[in-house]
Amino acid sequence: MNVPNAVDIYELGMWLGYLEAVVNSEGNWARVREPLQSLSKYKNVEGLEFIGSEAQSMLNSLARIYKYSYKRLFSKEDCASLNTSVNQWYGRLDEIKKRWFIGVPKTTSLDVSKLSSGARSFFEEDEWSSLTELEQHGLNEAATSLLVNNFTSSEFMALRSLESVLRRWYERKTNKPIEEIKQFEIFGMLDEEFPDKGRPKEISALFHLKNRRNAIAHPEVISTVEDANATFIYTISTCKAVNKLFHE
Repeated sequence: MNVPNAVDIYELGMWLGYLEAVVNSEGNWARVREPLQSLSKYKNVEGLEFIGSEAQSMLNSLARIYKYSYKRLFSKEDCASLNTSVNQWYGRLDEIKKRWFIGVPKTTSLDVSKLSSGARSFFEEDEWSSLTELEQHGLNEAATSLLVNNFTSSEFMALRSLESVLRRWYERKTNKPIEEIKQFEIFGMLDEEFPDKGRPKEISALFHLKNRRNAIAHPEVISTVEDANATFIYTISTCKAVNKLFHE
């Protein structure tokens, strides 16, 4: 499920307006079919699934009636039915849009379009699937926090997710369980067990990650955009590196 971005919202308004104009002018099937196809894609956009699902259902139903008669005029009854649906969508959007806000991300060193799609866009499919559901959720939350300039939150969620990944990596690497080690202690434990000289390349960024984990543990510390960018990049790189061991 994708989080809506500014382009999604702009195109939604464009296609709704186009569909509304067509049904009010009793256009042909081809002109009605085009906006319905575009609106059906919103079934995969968080919060707008109702438009996508209903548009897809209408498209399937009307296609059986009009089939390949693209120039056939749309009936008055079908125009009225679609117009009612569009008005209902507008009504629901009036409530939904109250929860939307415009943010200008300062994450200039990261691809904003990729962040808008969530952390998954930074991974290959097999790399992403090697993460647990909670780890995926945490990384997605870190990406979302970057977009709205919540840098401390982003670092915290990225590092918390990575702590979980590294626990699993350690157990696979050493065949030793670490149940007695608390989640937030994993960076320190790895630093002691794997000194800088000869440290496995999968955790080569451990120095930075440990320092940032210690820093954000203090309430007086507020992360900068540079801190959050670097931690997010190191976290993604480390997850991708340890993924190879998970697949061996």
